Amino acid sequence: AGKAGRFVRFKVVWFDHGANIAMATKYLIVKTEPTKGACRLRTIKNVPNDHRFSIGASFSKDFPADALCKMNDSFPNDIRLVDSLRNLSSLLVVSESFKNALEAIPGALVQNEVLPVAIVNHRGREEKVPYFIIHQLARPECLDEAKTKGTRSKIAPAQFQFLKKMVRDLQRIPPDLMLFRAAQYPLLPLIRSDLAESLA
Repeated sequence: AGKAGRFVRFKVVWFDHGANIAMATKYLIVKTEPTKGACRLRTIKNVPNDHRFSIGASFSKDFPADALCKMNDSFPNDIRLVDSLRNLSSLLVVSESFKNALEAIPGALVQNEVLPVAIVNHRGREEKVPYFIIHQLARPECLDEAKTKGTRSKIAPAQFQFLKKMVRDLQRIPPDLMLFRAAQYPLLPLIRSDLAESLA
């Protein structure tokens, strides 16, 4: 079940996915849940070699100024801009207020890059409100694969495509990481519980 405090304002749900770990050291999955009327986005555009998002490679030297995400035309009535926007690229796309909240917490963005991205509405116009991708560089192999249950990807068998239960091996997570993705399940970010609580 999802847990939310100020997370509701951010339109993000953090959930446990079956792990039984003390709250002080728990890592939760970050999932953007679209709310009524909130826009949904298609894939990222105008970014050469965008596969770097999926492997945690840096864009610090060459991220394009014209990177954009278009609103998903499958949901033409959903136009509201909220603090976290669901998208087909599985990126963490957030508002300026969400970005500022993360930047205000020491260590929250260790091994993360903040990349500006334009939002293009259903009429083909660029929204004036600034948005950002929070790109996770760190991808530790931190799942206990003997206890984690799910379906492996046929394309990349070392990764899980779907999960029924995620169990983290805390020994494999660098202590300074607060927001990152697991190498074996890079689809969604993980957030350390104390960071989640600071945002609540």
